[in-house]
Amino acid sequence: MYQVLYRKWRPKTFADVVGQPHVTETLKNEIQSGRIAHAYLFTGSRGTGKTTCAKIFSKAVNCLNPINGDPCGQCEICRGIDDESIMDIVEMDAASNRKIEDIRDLMEEIRYTPAQAKYRVFIVDEVHMLTQEAFNALLKTLEEPPSYVLFILATTEPHKLPATILSRCQRFDFHRIQPRAIADRLKFIAAQEDGDIDDEAAFMIARLADGGMRDAISLLDQAMGRSKQVNALTVCETVGIAGTGYINEIAEHIANKDSEALMRLINELYSNSKDMLRLCDELIGYFRNIMILCTVKNSDGLIMASDAELSELKQHASKFTAPQSIAILNTLQTAYEIMSRGVNKRVEMETVLIRICGISENPCTDDSGNKSAATASVRAVDNSGAINALLSRVEALERALRSGMSAVSSVRTGTIPILGSTSEPGEKSETDVSKASVSVSELSNAAKPFAQWNQALELLQTVNKPAYSVLADSRAYINGKYLLIDTNGFGRDMLRNSQVKESIRGIIKQIAGIDCRLGPYSPSGGVQYNKNPNTVSPVDAIKQRAAEAGIEVEEN
Repeated sequence: MYQVLYRKWRPKTFADVVGQPHVTETLKNEIQSGRIAHAYLFTGSRGTGKTTCAKIFSKAVNCLNPINGDPCGQCEICRGIDDESIMDIVEMDAASNRKIEDIRDLMEEIRYTPAQAKYRVFIVDEVHMLTQEAFNALLKTLEEPPSYVLFILATTEPHKLPATILSRCQRFDFHRIQPRAIADRLKFIAAQEDGDIDDEAAFMIARLADGGMRDAISLLDQAMGRSKQVNALTVCETVGIAGTGYINEIAEHIANKDSEALMRLINELYSNSKDMLRLCDELIGYFRNIMILCTVKNSDGLIMASDAELSELKQHASKFTAPQSIAILNTLQTAYEIMSRGVNKRVEMETVLIRICGISENPCTDDSGNKSAATASVRAVDNSGAINALLSRVEALERALRSGMSAVSSVRTGTIPILGSTSEPGEKSETDVSKASVSVSELSNAAKPFAQWNQALELLQTVNKPAYSVLADSRAYINGKYLLIDTNGFGRDMLRNSQVKESIRGIIKQIAGIDCRLGPYSPSGGVQYNKNPNTVSPVDAIKQRAAEAGIEVEEN
C-alpha cells in the first residue's frame, strides 16, 4: 500500500528534524547527561515537528545503544517502537479523549511498570482540548509521576493551558520553519522519489505551507501526483491559485492604472475557476512584499521568494510609493473581510481593483493638504484605546435609557463647525482657523438625502462598532462637499471625536469618491432629528434585548 510522503519521510533522529535546532540540541544534551525531566510541553504551529520530536525522544530515552543522544534505530526497542509492538509508548489524542473519565483511565494505566522499555512515555497531543476537570485530575500525577513515567504534552495553543499545568513542565517552543529550509527539504525528498522540483515551485509551496513542513510535504506529494517534474505551473494547477505570473501581471496593470486590462484578467481567472478569495490573499501577500521593499533598506529574511521572484518584486516596487502600498494593502484587507462574509466574490474583486487603480502615489494627503481618509481610518481602527472609550460611552447611554434619562447634549445652532479636521474637541484645527464657519440653516435647507448612507453605516459597523451603535438610526444629507448627519445629541458628541470623523470620511471616500466635511443637520436654524426607518433605535434595541432575556420593561 502506498505511504504518503509526510509519513514516509518523517524524521527518525533529531538530526533529521529541520528548523528546530534550539529544541533538538537541548533534548540530545539532556539525554546524554541523564538530566531527563518527568514532563515536557511542546508548543508551536502545526507541522513544525512537535509530535515527531516526541516520538524520537521516547525512543532515545529507551534506546539500548543511543548515539550522541539520538536513538540507534537498530536495537529491539527502537524497532519495536517503530512497528508499534512495544506498548510502553502511549499516544493519546486529547481532542477526542478530553473528559475526566479519560484521564482517570490514563492514571490507572500509569500504575503498571514498563513491560520491555526503561520508561513508559505518555504523549498527549492537542492537550489544550482537555476539560478543566480533566486538567485538575492530571495535576498531581503530572507533578509527581512514578520514576518510570514520562509525560510529553503537545499543543498549538499553550495560552489555553492552566498555569498549574505550565509550571509542572519543561516548555519547548517550536518555531515556524524558514522558507529556504522547507524548499531545500522538498528538493531532497523529490530527488529521492525520482522526481524534481525547481526553485520557484519549492518557494511557492513553502509560502503556502506557512512555516509547516508537513503541509509542504503534503503539497509536494499532491503535485508529484500530477507530474514528477514539478514547476510553478504544476503547483498552481494542483492548489488552484493564480500563481506568480498572474500576480505580477495584475501588479503591472495596477501600476499603469489600466482597469480595463484588470477586468479582462479577472474574467480569465474566473473562467479558469480560480478562487477570488484566494486571489485576494495572494495579492495581500504580494503587496506586503512591495511595502517591505518600499520601507526597509535590508529586506533579507523578511520576504519569502526565490532570487528570480525577488528581482521582479524589486522592479515592481520601484513603481509604488510606501504610502501607496500601505493604502493598497488596507483596501485589499477590507475587501478580503467583505468577501469572507459570502458576497459575490468576483464583483468585489473587480470593484476593489478599480478602487486601487484610483489610489494616488501619495494617498496620505488630498488636494487640500488634509490627511487622507483612508490612512486616517486605518489609524482609527487600530486605536483600541479610543474604541474602549466609545464602548464605555455606549454602555453609559444604555444605562441612562434604562433609567428613563435623556441623553441629550447641547448643540450649537446658527453655525456649523467644520468637523472634517483631525483635531479633538476644544482644539482649533488649521481648517477651523483658515476658513470661516458656514450657516447651518443655509446648508441644511439646500441639502439632499445621501442615498448611500445605509451602505456607509454597514461599512462603519465593520471598522468601528461603537460608532455604528450610536449612529445606526441616523440619516445623512449631502450639500456639495458637506455631509450633514441627522442624529441625536449623543451622536453629535460622537461626531466630535477625530477618529470617528476620519473613519466616516474614509468610508464616504471609498463608496462615493467624495472628500467631504462633516457637520450636524439642522434645517431653518433648529435641530431636526428624523430616525432612519431602516434601522432599529437604541431604545427599541434595548427593549428587544430585554424581551429576549425575559425581562419586563415598563414604559413611563
